Amino acid sequence: MQPLLTPQQLFGEFGSSADVLAHAPFLERARLEREREQDGSARLALAAYVVARLVNRLLVKPETQEAEEGFIWQLDAVRRHLQDLPGDSPEAAHLSGITESVPRTGPPPSALRLSLTAYAYFLEHEGRLEEGLEVLALAARTHGPAMPPVEFATIALFAGRLNRLLARWEVATSCYRGAEQAGRLLGDHVVALRGQLGCGAVLRGQGNLPAARATAEAALAAATELHLDDVQTIAYGDLGSVYTLQGMRVEALHANYRAFRLAPDPLQRMRALGDVAIGLAEIGCLDGARVGFEILVGSDTSVLLRTNALIELMNLESATRNRVAFERRRAEAESLRGRMPPSMVVDYYYKTAVGLARFGQLGRARQALRAAIEVAEVNRLNTWYFQIERVLENLSECPDHQPEPADGLSFSQEPAVQEVESGLQEYAVLASV
Repeated sequence: MQPLLTPQQLFGEFGSSADVLAHAPFLERARLEREREQDGSARLALAAYVVARLVNRLLVKPETQEAEEGFIWQLDAVRRHLQDLPGDSPEAAHLSGITESVPRTGPPPSALRLSLTAYAYFLEHEGRLEEGLEVLALAARTHGPAMPPVEFATIALFAGRLNRLLARWEVATSCYRGAEQAGRLLGDHVVALRGQLGCGAVLRGQGNLPAARATAEAALAAATELHLDDVQTIAYGDLGSVYTLQGMRVEALHANYRAFRLAPDPLQRMRALGDVAIGLAEIGCLDGARVGFEILVGSDTSVLLRTNALIELMNLESATRNRVAFERRRAEAESLRGRMPPSMVVDYYYKTAVGLARFGQLGRARQALRAAIEVAEVNRLNTWYFQIERVLENLSECPDHQPEPADGLSFSQEPAVQEVESGLQEYAVLASV
């Protein structure tokens, strides 16, 4: 007998539609935007909140005449409210599409589920991960008490990724295991292996590098045998991340470049490009790294990828002792800090501290490192925590210490590195056409 796949497996139990604190991430965004005097953005956040509550009410309302009349009144009120939003806003278009898919009577149609899922992807692209989870949960619940395995697998992988980026390790692992289970039920090797790789990515985030490497290697071997390019792309990227954390710089660069070349879609390619550029920077090939990061910053890829590239460019400017450019990039990244996931916040603070130390600002560097270690501790980012702890101790013992970039001369003559740099130059030319 096929096991039951439910929304609760991925998102837990759902509260009442009367709970005003449900969908709180939208209210938090509205509050922050009001503090920044961004009234248009605050209105969009509040509109998203009322749309989420509308869909939630559709999913839980009792089948009584009074409940039906109240729901229709709420639906009409929300639709009128959305008419006042900016007509050129992509988010407003998503919200309007959702409300147009909400039926006045009857069960949720598939069009509503598709609209909700599209909005969740939009929110992820904008770096609003908690809001994306809220909307994704609503999309899952439109299926009712049980979900078809194909839909369950897709949403499980999406939820796993969002939770992993938010450093919610146990929930992320549960989602990825659910995806792997659904993939095996379907006989879908891609889904099963992606679920397996997701679990490995969680292990990497928690600092268990040997287990993360073994997981990625096993998935890569299976994907290579089955000629699954998209899974190979993810596996090479995961291996590159593990190699980097283990100090295997050239191996990491080679793995990430393989992922970049194999990537079947633009988003995967840009993710891999970011890893390639980071790898070049870490071996001291700063010109090649700059090419990669500038391609990313100028692209229309996700906010998270562009923000990460900004952080890396900030680090490059401090490595080359360009104080003005460092402060400019730091200010750009700081303006996006509220949209960064925890691991990126730690990385931002850490690279800010490194830059400040390079410019002799050791007091400010210590403040940034303390902020980084606090975020790492709260979110159990163990690898980051111990790394920053060591840097803090060394900074205290050696107040004149200024971290230096790696010398790229010893690496630049290696054929693998030359292949990567020339490949990026060619890609940059094509991207600018």
